[in-house]
Parts: sequence; structure tokens; C-alpha cells
Amino acid sequence: MDAIAEAIAPYGADPSNGPHTKLSISLPTELVELVREAAAASGNSVSGTVGAAIRRMLAEVEQESLDRALELDAEENLAWATAYLPTAAKLWSELEW
Repeated sequence: MDAIAEAIAPYGADPSNGPHTKLSISLPTELVELVREAAAASGNSVSGTVGAAIRRMLAEVEQESLDRALELDAEENLAWATAYLPTAAKLWSELEW
């Protein structure tokens, strides 16, 4: 449980000062027990632990999306650079030093 508590610790603080909504959900008993253990290990409430886990998941999804966009951009930049290479080589060869 310490690993779960550590994983969500950076996401534990609820930055929202606005209103909170009470939500009733059904989860597998085993998962609820894990969440309760993680909450106890971190000193947070069950709600705080679930909120932190959701914030972490959303941050990871957003980061994955950004990483993929950067990969695509890098691929496109490499394609442009590769296409320009013969032109650049010709221009460099014609320079008088």
C-alpha cells in the first residue's frame, strides 16, 4: 500500500476551492479495500485518495497525449530535414571560405 500512497501523493492536495459534489459509486469490494488501505497509509480520506488517483490518471493521459504529439512533430521535422539535406549540401559546397 505504501507504493500506492507514494504514487498518488503528489496528486493528493485538492486544488479546488469550489463546491464539491457527493458521488455514490459501486466498486468491487477488493478495490474498495485497496483504496481504504492506501488512504490509511497516506493519512488521507477515501475521497481524497480516490480524487488523487483520478487526478494522477488524468495527468498521465494528458502527458501521453503531449508525448505523442511531440513524437509526431519530431517525425515531421526529421522528414523535412531529410528532404532538405541535398539542397543544404549543395549550398554548403558552393560557399567560398
